[in-house]
Amino acid sequence: MSIKYVKVMRNINVGASPGVQYLARIFRKGNISQEQIAQEIAEATTLSYPDTLAVLKALEIHVSAHILNGEAIKFGVLGMFAPGIKATAKASLALVDESTIKRAYCRFYPSVDFKKSLDKATFEEADLDITGLQS
Repeated sequence: MSIKYVKVMRNINVGASPGVQYLARIFRKGNISQEQIAQEIAEATTLSYPDTLAVLKALEIHVSAHILNGEAIKFGVLGMFAPGIKATAKASLALVDESTIKRAYCRFYPSVDFKKSLDKATFEEADLDITGLQS
């Protein structure tokens, strides 16, 4: 398995060499649905598809509930999901309250093992030739 990329042209306005530059961008083939993951897990284990789908739905509900409760969730080899906030700085401690919080977010932190796997990832250019198209 390898990560596919495409070559793109970008007009860069900042930095040491502004102007037209070329770079690699990831080529995503699409999104994988929860149902597809459930089917793959069911085929790889002794769990049935409905059982796997129920577990994934329960996981979704409980992870979001814990994040909304301000708790981080660790998933072993995968990594950790942790809540965070974006807030406006104030000149004194007394001025900091709930109104200074602009938004909440969830961040994913890959585990050390997962990071090592990403460091070993291989890349190949995506074949964008589409056969059957008429000019």
